[in-house]
Amino acid sequence: MTPEPFASRERDLTGFSPKARAWRAFFETSALISDRMEKRLHAVTGLKLAEYNILLLLAEAEEHQLRMGQLAEQMVFSPSRLSYQVKSLASRGLIDRCTDENDKRGMTARLTPEGEKVFSAASRVHAQHIKQLFHPALDDAQATELQVICEQIYRTAQQADEPC
Repeated sequence: MTPEPFASRERDLTGFSPKARAWRAFFETSALISDRMEKRLHAVTGLKLAEYNILLLLAEAEEHQLRMGQLAEQMVFSPSRLSYQVKSLASRGLIDRCTDENDKRGMTARLTPEGEKVFSAASRVHAQHIKQLFHPALDDAQATELQVICEQIYRTAQQADEPC
């Protein structure tokens, strides 16, 4: 028997309003997709999803490098968590961590040629998985609507007060 994708009405403690139900669906679907993508990406490439995202941001950045603060902000990571991830990637030769040439007090992460190679292979695996898990569920109009909704949620979350 296939489990219900979202909590049944009898045991749903998050609420029954359309917004509460949408939150639950969003949260559970995001968790499921992230889990599946993490497992496959790691099994095929040895990269964790967070590591892949760091490589992606560096691959997209000008000169394949970002200041550590910019990288942490884009990853929505604490500086200590990012530092751990960067050390792990650097120990495998995928990125270099160096003093920022423009501000000697800051550090920069830069994608290495080996990192570019690993990212390129991982991006093919990742893209294939997105096409398998995500694309069949939406038509183009729904995809556009979902993008708009996610952008609205993102802006709202950015503007929300940080916890103390």
